[in-house]
Amino acid sequence: MFSVIYIPDFSLQSVLRDEPDLFLRPVALINGVEKNATIFQLTRPAREAGVCEGLTPTQAMARCGTVLIKSRSAPHEKTTTQILLQTAYAFSPRIEATADGICTMDLQGLGIALPASCRQKDLADSAGRMPAAHWAEKIFAVLKSLNLHAQIGIAETPNLALHAARCANPLLLVENSTDFISALPVESLEPTPQIFDILRRWGIRTAGEFTALGKDKIAERLGTEALELFDRASAVETRPLNLVTPAEHFSEAMELESEIESLQPLLFILRRFLEQLSRRIDALHLVVSDLRLHLKLSSGDIYESLFKVPSPTANVDILFSMLQTHLESVRTDSTIIAIELSARPARGENFQFGLFEASLRDPNQFAETLARLNALCGDGKVGSAVMENTFRPDAFRMGSPQFDAASANQQQSTDKLSAALCLRRFRPPIHADVEVKSGHPSFIASLKVSSPIKSISGPFRTSGDWWEQARLWQRDEWDIETADGTMYRIYHANDDWFIEGIYD
Repeated sequence: MFSVIYIPDFSLQSVLRDEPDLFLRPVALINGVEKNATIFQLTRPAREAGVCEGLTPTQAMARCGTVLIKSRSAPHEKTTTQILLQTAYAFSPRIEATADGICTMDLQGLGIALPASCRQKDLADSAGRMPAAHWAEKIFAVLKSLNLHAQIGIAETPNLALHAARCANPLLLVENSTDFISALPVESLEPTPQIFDILRRWGIRTAGEFTALGKDKIAERLGTEALELFDRASAVETRPLNLVTPAEHFSEAMELESEIESLQPLLFILRRFLEQLSRRIDALHLVVSDLRLHLKLSSGDIYESLFKVPSPTANVDILFSMLQTHLESVRTDSTIIAIELSARPARGENFQFGLFEASLRDPNQFAETLARLNALCGDGKVGSAVMENTFRPDAFRMGSPQFDAASANQQQSTDKLSAALCLRRFRPPIHADVEVKSGHPSFIASLKVSSPIKSISGPFRTSGDWWEQARLWQRDEWDIETADGTMYRIYHANDDWFIEGIYD
């Protein structure tokens, strides 16, 4: 058995999916690529107002002054195709991208009651299988939450399932294939205009009357093109599916008709994007691991930002807080004309901690607090100190706290420490006046100590960043012992002397 998900008026639904309220208003869709574009899809209120396919925008507005004309959008259709395939893949591992707005699914081995048991309203038949009607309702619910209206047909062959989906309202289960195909209008087989005109002159109105002519007679009179129609009208002809696996790429995009100048309209759109992305990812039982925001500005510049989710989640409120906190401190040099928000999915993770190990209660809330502090204090002033890869003393940078490091890195070495002096450093270093004889310190005077130098060790010279003049540094270190036996470390840098610490 096979099932087909069919999205009627695919191009129109793709454009209006971001603005579902427009389905209740007169809206007509034109192909913006064509020079003399005409209307090819429209909403029911537009049709009731007298607008029909084939009219030009001017003619449509003459019949209905409130009709809204929109252009076909390839990016929107691409996103809707992704949604359709990803939704279908959540219900069957064997799917085919048959055409725009059409997805064929193989139902073999899914444990679905077909089709005699499908009319039952029970959740399961005597064999414990789910009725097809209940299974289809779940697909409808997912697509409806994404502002898509679909029709589903279930039959013994892919072609029959496609015919059933186009006739469904919204679900059609074909139990008698012969009776169903015989009653189909001949235009459902999608004949060429020439063949359709010939069939009408012959008085052929249904697929049953067409197949009654016989395959050989049809080929003799209408040629090989009619043989394809005969295969479409067959109740037993089947074909293998061209199986596809949908890409795990989730994105929502919008080209704005009115440029955005302030934060609130942008947040309103991003909130709606997040709701859509969260539903799509949750349907596959995944969570969001990171978000990427792409803003196109009227000046031609592009603003991009990557948001790493500390604890992957599909919670819209948490994800929205991350975006809002960041955007409150963002300033662009021009208005926004296009928005794209993409999400990378991941599987939810569970950790087993040891008896004395623990984790943050809410990593996402902690990350948001850090982001707010960073916006208040400035970049590079909030986080955990990370040592720089240099010999320069006290060289560090502020980095994001890492709580998922391997426990092995946190364990102290059990090796016996070798006996050595311990340096207790002064912060900040204490300024000192040092008398030098023959290139070696001989007397030191400071607020901490004032004494002749009894013995010395050094100098120990260190330097770095010689390739960058602004960060060039150099210093000479000495270990000294004063007259009372106390040992200090002093250093000379920038033509001045300092006491760095005292040895215990």
